[in-house]
Amino acid sequence: MKLSIYQAVVFLSLCCFACQPGETARQFLFLGHPYDWHHPYEVDPRLEKKDYNKYDEIWLGGDVCSRTAERPENMVYLDSIFDFKKVRWALGNHDVDYGDPENVLSQLPHAPFFTEWKEGFCLTVLNTNFFWPYPSNPPQKNCEEKDTQWEMMKVVADTIDQASHWIILHHHALFSDLKADEEGEIMQAFNVNAMTLTGTCDSTTSITPEWYPKLVEVQKRGVQVVLIGGDVGMQSKQSEYRTEEGIWLLGSGINNSVPREHAPEYVTDFGPDKVLELTYTEGKLSWEFVELGIIKE
Repeated sequence: MKLSIYQAVVFLSLCCFACQPGETARQFLFLGHPYDWHHPYEVDPRLEKKDYNKYDEIWLGGDVCSRTAERPENMVYLDSIFDFKKVRWALGNHDVDYGDPENVLSQLPHAPFFTEWKEGFCLTVLNTNFFWPYPSNPPQKNCEEKDTQWEMMKVVADTIDQASHWIILHHHALFSDLKADEEGEIMQAFNVNAMTLTGTCDSTTSITPEWYPKLVEVQKRGVQVVLIGGDVGMQSKQSEYRTEEGIWLLGSGINNSVPREHAPEYVTDFGPDKVLELTYTEGKLSWEFVELGIIKE
């Protein structure tokens, strides 16, 4: 699916010349890595039974099924659970890497990446499958889409003004090299914590040195920047990190449907699974990591 920069940036002018935020509280639910390890075409069974009526939107952080693209009927199943009219979805690698990506893209309830005005804040959904997390040249494919997404981020960063927040949903870890503990060790918060991410087919477009200073400038203009990633659950259930410049880097994901006795070595956190609930009202954003509960046999 090819997008023009106009298509990728929805209602961007409203992020620059916005009315005052509304007073009605809105609730959002972020779900990262929600697939069921036992069933490649299903989400965690606890999520199948959850009541989503109280949420204004469901934000999916990717890897929704472990083989989402293998069958078109998988999207019908997911629509029946989450109601695609309420969904914003940051695609993960498990959503497009197995089977035919068009099975997902043709039924995706919005563009694969975009920015939109949300009555007080701006929401950007990224497709981090376009990023290349290795110290080598990126694969020379999807170059036009990668350029469009790259330009979208630049346009928003250069122009966003009156919004209270800029919330960026993504799947793969961003700015892992900034998440150091008191001893200077990089936090292993996401399932993969790549230090270098290339954003386009141009190997010089490294995410942190190119994007982070722009986000800092947005933060200085009084727009709170919040990133939420969904490739979480294997090494941690939640991640909450505030940079020196005040930018929030959040991560949330579940993973406890994996059989512990057969879990791969890279699965190290078997603590309670958590989802991320967010509330926005009167220009203020709050969030809470909420335990999902146990898996019943």
